[in-house]
Amino acid sequence: MSLRLLAFALMSLFIISPVWADDDEARLNELKSEIKKLEQWLNSAKDEYADLNKSLKQSDEEIGALLKQIQQTQTQLREEQARLKKLRLEQTQLHQLQTEHQRHLSQQVIASRNMGDESALRLWLAQDDPQQSQRLMRYFSYFNQARVENIEHTMAELVRLDQIAELIVQQEQALKSTEQSLLNKNKTLSSKRKDQQRILANLSKKMNTESQRLTQKQADRKRLENLLAEVETILANSPRQNDERPFSKMKGKLPRPVAGRVLKAFGNANSDTMSRWEGWQISVQEGAEVRAIHHGRVVFSDWLRGFGLLLIIDHGQGYLSLYAHNETLLRDVGSWVNGGDVVAAAGRSGGLTDPALYFEIRYQGRPQDPAVWIR
Repeated sequence: MSLRLLAFALMSLFIISPVWADDDEARLNELKSEIKKLEQWLNSAKDEYADLNKSLKQSDEEIGALLKQIQQTQTQLREEQARLKKLRLEQTQLHQLQTEHQRHLSQQVIASRNMGDESALRLWLAQDDPQQSQRLMRYFSYFNQARVENIEHTMAELVRLDQIAELIVQQEQALKSTEQSLLNKNKTLSSKRKDQQRILANLSKKMNTESQRLTQKQADRKRLENLLAEVETILANSPRQNDERPFSKMKGKLPRPVAGRVLKAFGNANSDTMSRWEGWQISVQEGAEVRAIHHGRVVFSDWLRGFGLLLIIDHGQGYLSLYAHNETLLRDVGSWVNGGDVVAAAGRSGGLTDPALYFEIRYQGRPQDPAVWIR
């Protein structure tokens, strides 16, 4: 409803009682359909926004875990490479020792072959001195014993060399596996980074959308301010009923408009409009009875962008009360109401996710703290 139409309606309500016409019913149904579509879109957008945040959080956590694993793997890889280098050095030294033992063993075999199997016996018979013969026999015994020990030592070293060689092969395989694992993790990390970039791009797009929504909310507030100013101007010279106490005498004595918990109080930060709440946002059961807080006349009963189905009551002396986001409006423009009369059914119109009543008290267009007025 435009301000000009509102002005016409307010002036005409003193002449005739407003009646719903067929075109009004059709317009109301059309508005309800548009509101339903808007609510569905807003719910979908909220879910998408939550999913993006959840996906971004998960991506950040997984990337952090992968970076930690890669760092640990790289440290382990460096340690294994150092150990492998040490093993290869030991292998080289053992090869040299093996070569030395083989050379000595070869010399012993050649010497034994040259002397023959009966060399010790011939030496003993050829000696005239028995003591000399005993010394020669001991020499051959020591020589043979040393030859046996060298052979055994060489065989033991060869076995150890084989074990080290096998260990080296195992370490090389482990390093190759670690390296492949590292490459796979790098690939996964790169993929996660791409996912994160995509998520950030979507989030940026969504933030732009939310920025536009913020602008729209601010425009909604401006339209309401203009509407209230027009209402004040028109009602300034309107005849009134004075059969109840003036509104100005009712501080701390007015009833609550609806049962429920106050979610947002007057003066709280409003993230949607980057300003302060100018009334109460009250949590309600859908369809709950919304009651007039004081005697007055309905001056607006229609849908307003950003506030859904809105009802405004003029209480005289420049005081107004506002009831927004209703499911149904039960009083028409021009209707007189008393304090406690049911004027609407609470809902979530105007884009709310959960049912709530937005309630304001204004004096000469300026928001008043409901806590000062409501008992």
